[in-house]
Amino acid sequence: MNKVLQLKKNLTQLAILDATFEIFGSESHQYQLKPCLSNKDIQVFESRCNISLPSEYKNFLLEIGNGGAGPGYGLSGLSGIEYEDVIPEKLYQEKYEILSKPFPLTEAWNDLDLIVKNRNDAYFDNKFIQGTLTIATYGCGIDAILVITGEQSGKIWIDDRTNDNGIYPASLDFCHAFHDTDDDYHPNNNEEQPLSFYDWYEDWLNRSLYQIRQSSEI
Repeated sequence: MNKVLQLKKNLTQLAILDATFEIFGSESHQYQLKPCLSNKDIQVFESRCNISLPSEYKNFLLEIGNGGAGPGYGLSGLSGIEYEDVIPEKLYQEKYEILSKPFPLTEAWNDLDLIVKNRNDAYFDNKFIQGTLTIATYGCGIDAILVITGEQSGKIWIDDRTNDNGIYPASLDFCHAFHDTDDDYHPNNNEEQPLSFYDWYEDWLNRSLYQIRQSSEI
């Protein structure tokens, strides 16, 4: 079974098992997905932003949905697609030109000196998340960002600057803390590397299914 079919199957199963929305954030999306995008939609977005979306994310948009059910409070979709003919070109470019600049990080970053020196604006400078799309929020100011441009393209990182925790990879260690509250679930993998989009999404599905099955046995 290919990855897209497996994700769809697991999501359907999770929606059936979690009919009362016990999984964190599920009340927000209720396991619903927004309509898929067309190839033309994506081509227009990529052309305007001067980027190429990572293949896994692009396939998700084409075959599963443009946002909806997912980690945290759910996936954000690509915005502005439906308004492509009415948004002035200049405004569109100003909003998304940051996407074409490469994401600068390859390891966790947190320069608290920028805050100590009363330079909050410097700490929250968009240059640290350029080349990324915010695709989910876990609440409390913690966002999952997908790297679009640069060496880390296709990987998920976490923007946790609101809590003074900087920006760091969405590793299996992170997912264990945010996708699962059951200490019995311990994947045996390198926990320092950022997950790809599919691996991150599948991790949420698998942990959520495990959590629901465990709670149903109690």
